[in-house]
Amino acid sequence: MKDPYRVLGIPKDSTKIDIKAAYRKLARQNHPDLHQGDTKAEERFKEIQAAYQLLSDDDKRNQYDRGQIDAEGNPTFRSGGFGGQRRGGNTGGFGAGGFHDIFKDFANQARRQKAQEDPFADLGRGFGGGFDFSGSFGDETHPQRKGATVNCWLELDFAEAARGCKKTVRLPTGKELSVNVPAGFEDGQSLRLKGQGMPGLNGAPSGDAMVEIHIKPDPMFSRKGNDIHLDLPITVPEAVMGAKIEAPTIDGPVHVKVPEHANSGTTLRLRGKGIKAKDGTRGDQYVKLRVMLPEKSDKEFIEFVKSWSERKPYSVRAKKS
Repeated sequence: MKDPYRVLGIPKDSTKIDIKAAYRKLARQNHPDLHQGDTKAEERFKEIQAAYQLLSDDDKRNQYDRGQIDAEGNPTFRSGGFGGQRRGGNTGGFGAGGFHDIFKDFANQARRQKAQEDPFADLGRGFGGGFDFSGSFGDETHPQRKGATVNCWLELDFAEAARGCKKTVRLPTGKELSVNVPAGFEDGQSLRLKGQGMPGLNGAPSGDAMVEIHIKPDPMFSRKGNDIHLDLPITVPEAVMGAKIEAPTIDGPVHVKVPEHANSGTTLRLRGKGIKAKDGTRGDQYVKLRVMLPEKSDKEFIEFVKSWSERKPYSVRAKKS
């Protein structure tokens, strides 16, 4: 894989906030759902996911910056081993413990095979603990390590996030999962999918998948806590004489009563039509009325307003004592 900093287009001294912002931007631009059938875009998306996965993990990022792992998270083996030299002196091509590290698996495998053929093969373990008569270097238990966490994102409509929904998410591994998003998720919150990350090492459990929720801006609704707010336009006759009109909610349209002499800014409260909280209760929806003039100029309407205002002038900007 390419240098993760270059993949995300950020400098090496970027903060975690910079890394996350760059990832969000590129992930949106290159998401496979926006480029159906485009294999290059899909590969680019996987690169972006992998780069973010490495740089968002402080330990892995530090190891990469020090040259201890490559862009795919694999050890670089820059010191010790064949053809190498450790700092502080020549080891003849084998760093401290290098010979043991390289051959221990082969020796252990040979010993196990020998043990099956010779019942006395492991007898030497009682003498010194390190050698056995088969000439191996002792059985060193391979450490288990939980699989890495993978990160992805899911975009929802306002109503989907407010009500809760079932969606399909594509993981960086290429796997697609159907997930249940609980009601009330906020923009930027993450949903953890246990055991859906990278496989563990030597029988250890798999990592998790973190699905970051992004909510598309809605032209009508906005959220404050568990309450929903909505600006609702009404006509001049509805404002003057009052009316019964429809107002949209996340559960569908409902009828509301506009009081007589309603001004712009008059707010109606719809109890229990907001966001569902964890305890099962719901917030409210607040409908703010906006009085709107006709879209097209009407001569008769203008003449009426002019005549009426000359006879009954009033001020709305007078200073209140």
